[in-house]
Amino acid sequence: MEQDLLEKYQNVVENNPFAAAIGLEILKIREGYAYARVRKRKKLENIYGDIHGGCLYAVADNMAGIAASTCGHYVTTVNGSIQYLKAGRNTEYIFCEAEVIKSGRTISVVSVRIRDDQNRLLNTAEFTFFHLKKRELSVEITE
Repeated sequence: MEQDLLEKYQNVVENNPFAAAIGLEILKIREGYAYARVRKRKKLENIYGDIHGGCLYAVADNMAGIAASTCGHYVTTVNGSIQYLKAGRNTEYIFCEAEVIKSGRTISVVSVRIRDDQNRLLNTAEFTFFHLKKRELSVEITE
Protein backbone atom coordinates (compact mmCIF):
# COMPACT_ATOMS: atom_id res chain seq x y z
CA MET A 1 0.00 0.00 0.00
CA GLU A 2 2.65 2.53 1.04
CA GLN A 3 4.84 1.59 -1.97
CA ASP A 4 1.93 2.26 -4.37
CA LEU A 5 1.28 5.58 -2.67
CA LEU A 6 4.98 6.42 -2.76
CA GLU A 7 5.11 5.77 -6.51
CA LYS A 8 1.98 7.85 -7.14
CA TYR A 9 3.28 10.83 -5.20
CA GLN A 10 6.78 10.57 -6.73
CA ASN A 11 5.01 10.71 -10.10
CA VAL A 12 3.25 13.89 -8.94
CA VAL A 13 6.67 15.36 -8.06
CA GLU A 14 8.13 14.36 -11.42
CA ASN A 15 5.23 16.07 -13.21
CA ASN A 16 5.83 19.27 -11.22
CA PRO A 17 8.63 20.97 -13.20
CA PHE A 18 9.92 22.99 -10.23
CA ALA A 19 9.94 20.10 -7.74
CA ALA A 20 11.57 17.86 -10.35
CA ALA A 21 14.27 20.48 -11.02
CA ILE A 22 15.12 20.59 -7.31
CA GLY A 23 15.43 16.80 -7.36
CA LEU A 24 12.86 16.04 -4.69
CA GLU A 25 12.83 12.30 -3.91
CA ILE A 26 10.05 11.05 -1.64
CA LEU A 27 11.25 8.31 0.71
CA LYS A 28 8.21 7.75 2.97
CA ILE A 29 4.59 8.77 2.81
CA ARG A 30 1.41 8.04 4.73
CA GLU A 31 -1.67 9.97 5.72
CA GLY A 32 -0.57 13.31 7.15
CA TYR A 33 3.15 12.64 6.71
CA ALA A 34 5.81 12.91 4.01
CA TYR A 35 9.58 12.45 4.13
CA ALA A 36 11.97 13.21 1.28
CA ARG A 37 15.52 14.05 0.41
CA VAL A 38 17.30 16.34 -2.01
CA ARG A 39 20.89 15.85 -3.12
CA LYS A 40 23.08 18.95 -2.64
CA ARG A 41 24.23 20.08 -6.08
CA LYS A 42 26.11 23.13 -7.31
CA LYS A 43 23.01 24.59 -9.01
CA LEU A 44 21.17 24.60 -5.64
CA GLU A 45 23.92 26.52 -3.81
CA ASN A 46 24.26 30.17 -2.93
CA ILE A 47 27.41 32.24 -3.37
CA TYR A 48 28.89 30.72 -0.18
CA GLY A 49 28.48 27.11 -1.31
CA ASP A 50 25.56 26.46 1.05
CA ILE A 51 22.16 25.23 -0.08
CA HIS A 52 20.29 28.37 -1.09
CA GLY A 53 17.61 29.52 1.36
CA GLY A 54 15.10 29.75 -1.48
CA CYS A 55 15.74 26.11 -2.29
CA LEU A 56 15.22 25.13 1.34
CA TYR A 57 11.94 27.07 1.42
CA ALA A 58 10.80 25.45 -1.84
CA VAL A 59 11.58 21.97 -0.50
CA ALA A 60 9.66 22.73 2.71
CA ASP A 61 6.65 24.16 0.83
CA ASN A 62 6.49 21.27 -1.62
CA MET A 63 6.75 18.61 1.08
CA ALA A 64 4.24 20.35 3.34
CA GLY A 65 1.80 20.48 0.42
CA ILE A 66 2.32 16.81 -0.30
CA ALA A 67 1.75 15.88 3.35
CA ALA A 68 -1.41 18.02 3.46
CA SER A 69 -2.74 16.48 0.25
CA THR A 70 -2.52 12.96 1.71
CA CYS A 71 -5.52 13.89 3.86
CA GLY A 72 -7.75 13.98 0.80
CA HIS A 73 -7.70 17.40 -0.93
CA TYR A 74 -5.75 19.33 -3.48
CA VAL A 75 -4.24 22.21 -1.53
CA THR A 76 -2.75 25.63 -2.14
CA THR A 77 -0.40 27.51 0.17
CA VAL A 78 -1.98 30.35 2.14
CA ASN A 79 0.96 31.12 4.40
CA GLY A 80 4.43 29.79 5.09
CA SER A 81 7.19 30.69 7.48
CA ILE A 82 10.65 29.19 7.79
CA GLN A 83 13.37 29.52 10.37
CA TYR A 84 16.94 29.24 9.06
CA LEU A 85 18.78 27.72 12.02
CA LYS A 86 21.97 26.40 10.41
CA ALA A 87 23.54 26.60 6.95
CA GLY A 88 23.10 23.63 4.63
CA ARG A 89 26.77 22.83 4.00
CA ASN A 90 29.08 19.82 4.32
CA THR A 91 26.24 17.44 3.52
CA GLU A 92 25.45 15.23 0.57
CA TYR A 93 21.67 15.36 1.14
CA ILE A 94 19.09 17.35 3.01
CA PHE A 95 16.13 15.46 4.46
CA CYS A 96 12.71 17.06 4.81
CA GLU A 97 10.01 15.74 7.15
CA ALA A 98 6.52 17.24 6.92
CA GLU A 99 3.73 16.38 9.33
CA VAL A 100 0.14 17.60 9.35
CA ILE A 101 -0.71 19.05 12.75
CA LYS A 102 -4.26 20.06 11.78
CA SER A 103 -6.44 18.89 8.93
CA GLY A 104 -9.75 20.67 9.08
CA ARG A 105 -12.67 21.14 6.74
CA THR A 106 -11.08 23.98 4.79
CA ILE A 107 -7.47 24.34 5.98
CA SER A 108 -4.49 22.25 6.97
CA VAL A 109 -1.46 23.26 9.02
CA VAL A 110 1.81 21.42 8.49
CA SER A 111 5.02 21.40 10.53
CA VAL A 112 8.31 20.86 8.68
CA ARG A 113 11.84 19.97 9.76
CA ILE A 114 14.85 19.90 7.44
CA ARG A 115 18.02 18.10 8.55
CA ASP A 116 21.38 17.33 6.97
CA ASP A 117 22.90 13.86 6.60
CA GLN A 118 24.44 14.16 10.08
CA ASN A 119 20.91 14.68 11.47
CA ARG A 120 21.65 18.33 12.34
CA LEU A 121 18.51 20.48 12.31
CA LEU A 122 18.85 23.12 9.58
CA ASN A 123 15.34 24.53 9.35
CA THR A 124 11.93 24.44 10.92
CA ALA A 125 8.88 25.72 9.09
CA GLU A 126 5.11 25.90 9.31
CA PHE A 127 2.67 26.14 6.42
CA THR A 128 -1.06 26.72 6.15
CA PHE A 129 -2.96 25.35 3.16
CA PHE A 130 -6.44 25.99 1.81
CA HIS A 131 -8.32 22.88 0.69
CA LEU A 132 -9.46 22.86 -2.91
CA LYS A 133 -11.38 19.96 -4.46
CA LYS A 134 -11.16 16.35 -3.26
CA ARG A 135 -7.97 14.55 -4.29
CA GLU A 136 -7.99 11.16 -6.02
CA LEU A 137 -4.64 10.19 -4.40
CA SER A 138 -5.99 10.35 -0.89
CA VAL A 139 -4.88 7.69 1.54
CA GLU A 140 -7.36 4.94 2.28
CA ILE A 141 -7.37 3.83 5.90
CA THR A 142 -7.88 0.10 6.40
CA GLU A 143 -8.12 -1.62 9.73
